[in-house]
Amino acid sequence: MQKLLFCLMQIWGYALISMLPVAAFAVSPAKEPILRCFVTYAGSTEVIETGLSSNPYQVAAHDIQGRFRFKPVMIGEHGRISYIKLYTYFQTNKTDIPIHQASYFPPFRRNKQAYLLTPHNSLYAGEVERELQYHCTLKNLAS
Repeated sequence: MQKLLFCLMQIWGYALISMLPVAAFAVSPAKEPILRCFVTYAGSTEVIETGLSSNPYQVAAHDIQGRFRFKPVMIGEHGRISYIKLYTYFQTNKTDIPIHQASYFPPFRRNKQAYLLTPHNSLYAGEVERELQYHCTLKNLAS
């Protein structure tokens, strides 16, 4: 009787395991947040994406048509955002001049869908008041 019960338990165990989807056993990688900024200058829009970084000084600024530099920084680890800072510089022959810095701190919404993090910003710089526009979305998948 015990042997029969043991055999039935094994059969039922295999049957239950075989009914589970294969995905239940798969270990999915941690989902990292994505900061996506839409930067427009002179009628042309560039999409700049950034992920988490541990060192803000290692994040490169993006050249915007030789007139501006845009640097989105998202600091954190293990899928958690500590802060987000957005820097904009006006380029001159001698140096880059900081003209804008925006800071965002937790809590951030956790959402699979990207949502608008910043307002639509218009920045003006230089002798002829060149205009750069940007807005950023955040897709924060951490739970």
